[in-house]
Amino acid sequence: MHFTTIIFPFLLLFLSACAPIIKAPPETMMAAHIKSLTQEQRAAMLARVEKEAKGFSVGAGSPNRAWVFFDPACSYCSDLWRETMLLKDQVEFVWIPVALLGDDGAMLGAATLDSADPSSLMSANEAAMRKSGTMLTVTAEPSEASVSTVNSNTELLITLDPGYRPVSVPLMYYQSSSGQIEIIDGTMEARVLKAAMKLK
Repeated sequence: MHFTTIIFPFLLLFLSACAPIIKAPPETMMAAHIKSLTQEQRAAMLARVEKEAKGFSVGAGSPNRAWVFFDPACSYCSDLWRETMLLKDQVEFVWIPVALLGDDGAMLGAATLDSADPSSLMSANEAAMRKSGTMLTVTAEPSEASVSTVNSNTELLITLDPGYRPVSVPLMYYQSSSGQIEIIDGTMEARVLKAAMKLK
């Protein structure tokens, strides 16, 4: 099964994929771009994410919510998964699988959506990435519906913010219980993420 036919035209133009691959100047430019976005612009982007993105939730019930675009083949996304598990009592994280790094990541992302226990699959993939640097291998073919969802999520990420180039993951849209919207690029330790989210 081929997973990236729909999105390849976008990928050829814009992709950097896994955030820390980007060198210092582009990262600085992206940080400056995110900082320049008004709350109105952020709210418009977040409205699209809430309406169009499909993923799975961890930490349901929290008034603070974060939507995380990730690629299972990205080790930094796995790092962020591990760190966010320390904050799941304070934040509801919605994990949105995309395919920026090829068909294997697309397959695992779709399998995660199909899984009855996506958190366990994510944690197993994080452990594999941390120990061996390679992601889990999916043996069962995921559903067509989930493959389509991963492709749609990827196209959403690529078109969501034309100023955000090159596109990379992990990328988080966060809304606190007070309504403040933050966009957080890349991975970070839980204590740093907690400060960025202005959590107590």
